[in-house]
Amino acid sequence: MTGRVWQDVAGVADVPPGQVRGVHVAGRALALVNLDGKVHAVSAVCPHQGGSLDQGRIWDGKLQCPWHNFLFDVTTGANAFPANVYPKDMPGLRLQLAPLEVYSVRTEQGRILVQLELEEAG
Repeated sequence: MTGRVWQDVAGVADVPPGQVRGVHVAGRALALVNLDGKVHAVSAVCPHQGGSLDQGRIWDGKLQCPWHNFLFDVTTGANAFPANVYPKDMPGLRLQLAPLEVYSVRTEQGRILVQLELEEAG
């Protein structure tokens, strides 16, 4: 199957408000984050050093990496910390501050569905 498809990944009750849950679907590790009652899905791998964001927690409205406390906005994927303190003239740090991949989410009948781009193996 090729193209964008909605994948059922978890029950809404599995990710209560203020919580993070990891899922694996179609070869991807995702972090489901319930921020103020709305579920978001992002890549579960921190671009800094590969920390498991599905083991992170929500801090100040952001997803916090458990390894080095990097913070990510789950609505945009943008790095919120330490991007806000690194000097702009240090381009070598850009890769470490890369945004997370963000996936579209919808809920139906108590289930969380995430939209993924799938490619046919061949």
